[in-house]
Amino acid sequence: MTKTVAAISFNSNHSISMDVEDVQDISLGKPTQLDENQWACELVLHTANGNVAVQMLADGPDRFHIRENDDGGAF
Repeated sequence: MTKTVAAISFNSNHSISMDVEDVQDISLGKPTQLDENQWACELVLHTANGNVAVQMLADGPDRFHIRENDDGGAF
């Protein structure tokens, strides 16, 4: 039997929403410079059913940081 463990929605405002079940750990890799003004980093969600990896590109390593919302609301 197949079990859905992640669902991705592409919203009309060009954002992506993803629901992931049974998260065990979240890790953010070390930013790596690919070229001048081009950096890569990987975010991995470790779940009880496997992993979800997101590869990201940005213009600087400072773009890859985890922002916490103190009031518990949406960003």
